Amino acid sequence: MIKAVIIEDEAVAARRMQRLLEARQIEVLTTLVSNIELAEFLNSGQQPDLYFMDIHLSDGVVFDLLAKSQVETPIVFTTAYDQYAIKAFKQNSIDYLLKPIDEEELDVAIAKYSKSQTPIDYQALRSLLGAPQEKLSYKSRFSVKVGDKLRSIAIEDIEFFYSSDKINYLYTTTQRSYPIDYSIEDVYKLLDPKRFYRVSRGHIVAIASIDEVITYSNSRLKVKVKNGSDHEIIVARDRVKAFKDWLG
Repeated sequence: MIKAVIIEDEAVAARRMQRLLEARQIEVLTTLVSNIELAEFLNSGQQPDLYFMDIHLSDGVVFDLLAKSQVETPIVFTTAYDQYAIKAFKQNSIDYLLKPIDEEELDVAIAKYSKSQTPIDYQALRSLLGAPQEKLSYKSRFSVKVGDKLRSIAIEDIEFFYSSDKINYLYTTTQRSYPIDYSIEDVYKLLDPKRFYRVSRGHIVAIASIDEVITYSNSRLKVKVKNGSDHEIIVARDRVKAFKDWLG
């Protein structure tokens, strides 16, 4: 049986990960919630078969610690942040899973476990993740179809993106919705993460458009945008902490 350690500072996410792993006959030895606890565990000499490790913990990113440590145990990284830098390093680890964890992607990651022996350059990974976002190229305009014509909408004029009845839209500051030929996931990859955040599977909101954030049922948050009329935008429970961090 595979023996794993979970490093995760969000209690709900940690419990869900443990349930998912145990359902796949993986024994969870312990759950660690900070870099301090991870450092103590590494110094204890214990050797699990596999780590499931959140990247951003309450006391810093794990790469600062891993760059200084000799960790030979394979790692599956988890994160609430969809960044290009993460994808660039997929070849150097078991996998990166974007929260909320998709079960099929988790199965793929576990399947990779026995095949991956590639060492990870944590120092290079930490440096790349910390590179200024301005060096990355993000989409500045989206083309939409209006009748038989095309219209180009500047990113500054977009309040949020959303899904409805299996169609994806952008919503503008002029309170107009336009269908787009992108999935919500693909849209998010094209946006500057400093300016836009994916609050749920079906909503991406611009920080400049947020008017207020209200506590909502089931430990969630409700976002009201400046020109969004009565459109309901709910922050998924497992994204609340990361959303608050993004807001600053």
